[in-house]
Amino acid sequence: MRLKKLEISGFKSFANKTALEFPAAVSAVVGPNGSGKSNVVDSVRWVLGEQSLKSLRSKSGVDLIWAGSAEKSAQGKASVFLHFDNKDGFFPIDFEEVSIGRKVYRDGANEYYLNGSQVRLKDIAELLARSKLGLRGHSIVNQGSADEILRADAVERRSILEEALGLREFQLKKSEAEAKLLETGANLRQTASLISEIFPHLRSLKRQVEKFQKREALINDLDNLENKFFKIKIREILAERDDNRKAQRETGFKIAAAKENFEAKEKFFGDQLAQISQGGRETGRVESDLEELNARWRDIARELGRVEGLVESAKKNNAGNVKTTETVLAIKIKYWAKRLNAILELSDGAAIKEAVKNIALEIGTIGDYFERNEISKILLLADLADFEKESESPYEADRENLKMKLAKIENDIKKKKEGLLKIRSEEAEWRGRYLDVQKELETARREYLSIREAARNFDLIEEKIKLREADIKSEMWSSDKNYDDFCKTISFATADFNNNNNEVLNVAEPAPLETGFLTGLENKIIKLRREIADIGSIDKEIMREYEETEKRHEFLTAESADLNGAIKSLESLISDLTERIGNDFKIGLAKINEEFNHYFRLMFGGGSSRLSLVDLENGSSGVIINVSVPQKKVKDLNLLSGGERSLVSAALLFAIVSASRPPFLILDEVDAALDENNAARFAKVLKDLAEKTQFILITHNRATMEIADILYGVTMAGDGVSKLLSLKLQDAVV
Repeated sequence: MRLKKLEISGFKSFANKTALEFPAAVSAVVGPNGSGKSNVVDSVRWVLGEQSLKSLRSKSGVDLIWAGSAEKSAQGKASVFLHFDNKDGFFPIDFEEVSIGRKVYRDGANEYYLNGSQVRLKDIAELLARSKLGLRGHSIVNQGSADEILRADAVERRSILEEALGLREFQLKKSEAEAKLLETGANLRQTASLISEIFPHLRSLKRQVEKFQKREALINDLDNLENKFFKIKIREILAERDDNRKAQRETGFKIAAAKENFEAKEKFFGDQLAQISQGGRETGRVESDLEELNARWRDIARELGRVEGLVESAKKNNAGNVKTTETVLAIKIKYWAKRLNAILELSDGAAIKEAVKNIALEIGTIGDYFERNEISKILLLADLADFEKESESPYEADRENLKMKLAKIENDIKKKKEGLLKIRSEEAEWRGRYLDVQKELETARREYLSIREAARNFDLIEEKIKLREADIKSEMWSSDKNYDDFCKTISFATADFNNNNNEVLNVAEPAPLETGFLTGLENKIIKLRREIADIGSIDKEIMREYEETEKRHEFLTAESADLNGAIKSLESLISDLTERIGNDFKIGLAKINEEFNHYFRLMFGGGSSRLSLVDLENGSSGVIINVSVPQKKVKDLNLLSGGERSLVSAALLFAIVSASRPPFLILDEVDAALDENNAARFAKVLKDLAEKTQFILITHNRATMEIADILYGVTMAGDGVSKLLSLKLQDAVV
């Protein structure tokens, strides 16, 4: 993975859109103090998700947006985008190039982008954590943060080293699992509380349900006995009704046939009436059409007479090629027609408009002459040579056209009259058969009514059966039974009663009509009713409430088991993550220790240094730094000079870089406190590490500049806007 490009727009002093490309292993940004060099670092820190405004040297998010100057107006937003080469799959997403962006607006709104799509800050943080890039993992190191790891306490120092070693992803998962564990524990306690609250109520409901179930069993037995008792009593009624309905069904077939015959006759009669009515409407419509055609014929005949008069007048008035108004207009009309046909061939809109305008002007002029009765001027509009060409009257064509129309209308009138005669003939024919059809209809109606009258006897028999049913209904009412509902429960087909009565009644006892059998059933019914009365009434809602409460108890019990399982899984996950973090950290710490001691001796020309993992009183663990400076007995970091602390910071930084191999590293004037010799050592180490890590340096140090492949110079003119100049040193001529 390699950082390809940084795009800044409207961020702090970079009012204009500015792009810094990083094709080489070491790039340096130089410039005078106050020119905006550190704003480049702040932009990278900000786009990687920095939320601390103090770290960005600002009081609010709005302060990050170009505020404007006397020469350049303020911006409405600030945006920064980082572009990475991901061909090696460093980022765990399926793109060869990865773009991370962030925007802030003057209303304080922040937006985050991943490859052009808007995402959450959490998504960016998780991606960077999985990729070993982070704000605390020494991807960005400035003068203050270089010394941060020395000033940090043991726990904070361990956190910084964990992020640098790529363990931040596991820490995030562990924190998330611990939060879920707390939440699951709270849910488990709440579930246990609900179970303990529900259980006594469930036990009480269960006792009531058992009584309810016993009462329901007695009611069910009573219902079965009552069913048998009343089935026996209605048996004769059902058999009698069955016989009556058989005879009624046979008569019903006859009624249906007679009704069908009557309705067919009635429909035929109605259709004939509708047809004659339709014929009357059709006659009226044809007569109306005929009247309209006659009127049109008269109008055209009058118009034809007028045109023939004009033709004759033209012949008389045009003798010897004498000019007439009609002839002049005829010539003009033909002339205009030719002009208009010629206009249709034009494609130029202006020419078309001009030609139409001229014709309209001529027509308007003739109209004005007519209004002022200046006929002589109209006659002057055509030459005598034009009249010699006009041997025919202009009304000849109109006369022929009118004659054709008149002949067509006469033909239509003839057809309409023929159709009218046909309709009237059909109507007269039906009226002749009307009385015969009416007699057939009356005969069918009487036959239908006669059969229906005969069927009323079955209705009388049914009424007698209903009276007997009424007596049984009264007896059933005293047993709190509804006759209609009861019949539905025993519903047997009356047509098959004789063959299926034993199956329907389910009577296994001796002859059901015996008095002793009915008396025994009645005694059992009385006994069951007494037992039911002793239990008393129970609300049926108890059963529903019991079922709901039992389901809720079962659900909570199952949920409690699931929560216990989840707690065990989370505890196991936390344990595994803790073990992995601890093991990986120890391995990484050993690597860093080895490199730390190597670079410490290199920077100090001797001595020794070590990072030690210690257990703290609160149960956590941290990392302490032990150093032994050559020719001094100073071992406490707080007693070191500023330059010595810078060397220790640089040695530890180089150790972390060498052990974790971050893909890129931004150093913001971390070499500022070094003297010339130490700066040279610092630059040499950077040159060696640049073989596997890309460096972007903010520096004033000449030795550091010399190892850079590309130099970006930052300047600021009077308008307060930072501008860039670039120099590729590998292309420079020595």
